Amino acid sequence: MMKKQIFMFFAAGFLSFAAAVSTNAQTDTQTNQSVVKPVKIKKKPKVQLVTCGQSVGLVQLRVTFDKSAKITEIELVKSSGCEGFDQNAIRAARGIRFEPAIKDGEAITVTKPVEYRFNIY
Repeated sequence: MMKKQIFMFFAAGFLSFAAAVSTNAQTDTQTNQSVVKPVKIKKKPKVQLVTCGQSVGLVQLRVTFDKSAKITEIELVKSSGCEGFDQNAIRAARGIRFEPAIKDGEAITVTKPVEYRFNIY
């Protein structure tokens, strides 16, 4: 019987916390405070494989997702060590389709990291 009472106590505490968090989120929306909806990726094209003397690689990019729903800048942050992998990752990133981030009800431009992994078996 005691275990059941302890469980109910913790369960009630968790539900109260969840309700408080949910209420705060609604209040923020209703008062038009800064609410950010992140970029929503609709399509992330696959990269074309190339041979370059290595079987694996990781390309790290910094991509600017413009408020007009276009990719405007792509910066190579970390090379895979294979120029072919790097160029194919950049080409694929240009083809990303997305919905822009939203802040205060308006589309905004954001810059995010994007990674492409290459595994050739």
